[in-house]
Amino acid sequence: MKEAGALRGIKFLVAIYDFFGRMAFNVILVPVMAYFFVRRTSARRASRNYLLRVKRRYPKSLPNRPINWLIFCHFLAFGQSLLDKYIAWSKTRTDIAMEPDEEKMLFELVSSGKGCRVIGSHFGNLEYSRGISGRHPELVINVLLYDQHSENFAALIEGAKSESRMNLIQVTDIDIALALKLKEKVQRGEWVVIAGDRIPVGEGKRVSRARFFGDQAEFPIGPYVLANLLHCPVYLMHCFLDQSDYVVRVEHFEENLKLDRKNRQQAYDNATQKFASALEKQVARRPLQWFNFYDFWDEKDKQA
Repeated sequence: MKEAGALRGIKFLVAIYDFFGRMAFNVILVPVMAYFFVRRTSARRASRNYLLRVKRRYPKSLPNRPINWLIFCHFLAFGQSLLDKYIAWSKTRTDIAMEPDEEKMLFELVSSGKGCRVIGSHFGNLEYSRGISGRHPELVINVLLYDQHSENFAALIEGAKSESRMNLIQVTDIDIALALKLKEKVQRGEWVVIAGDRIPVGEGKRVSRARFFGDQAEFPIGPYVLANLLHCPVYLMHCFLDQSDYVVRVEHFEENLKLDRKNRQQAYDNATQKFASALEKQVARRPLQWFNFYDFWDEKDKQA
């Protein structure tokens, strides 16, 4: 899907925030997102499909409001998240809210000096997890990005990026050369982060199906292929807005994900379902913060 909005427009919104604050930004954001709400019919349809699924499975997780209002709120939340991503890159925050046991696990992992794989998602704002590298200056975090269709926003973030021990690695595919490069990083004690809920361009056939909010959906197998190659602990990380501040949730996924060569697809399916179930549990807490505005469940095929 082609990126919506020009770079000048995005910079204008950021300038509103920089000069006049969050309230002014929120006022300007409403008509901007109303425009995209009207124009982006496919995104609106995808949001409706997703939110109706949430309402069926978790009826108390969304307000009892008309579905079109919830869709617009979903669009607004996305606009807010873009500003938050910019803020996360321009200002490294170290006061991350975490559960005590998860924070202890995180500190022990960093103190061990061991590298690991982290699987994130398009839920909330994973960029706020940069605060981990702020609290632990010795830690290097590498984030794999597929941003071919968000070049304008990527350019904005690049200009806002403050000093940190976080490396952004632009990728179109996970090949042997990249895997070897990442393996060296993990062996040096660095972290490698990749999203597990969106299929990169060109990897349409490298997928696994898992049950997510009541029906089967396709997820990428790249995170598990990579984990198998790197031979290191795997964690899940979620970062989302809770009330007025962001919180980070960390889960141990696998100590060493090894795939059986004879039944590799089944291993992919098992790992994918485990991830999808964990993601659904978190998303159900704040449904308006999951940002995949496309036909995630491939509903068009069912309607044909």
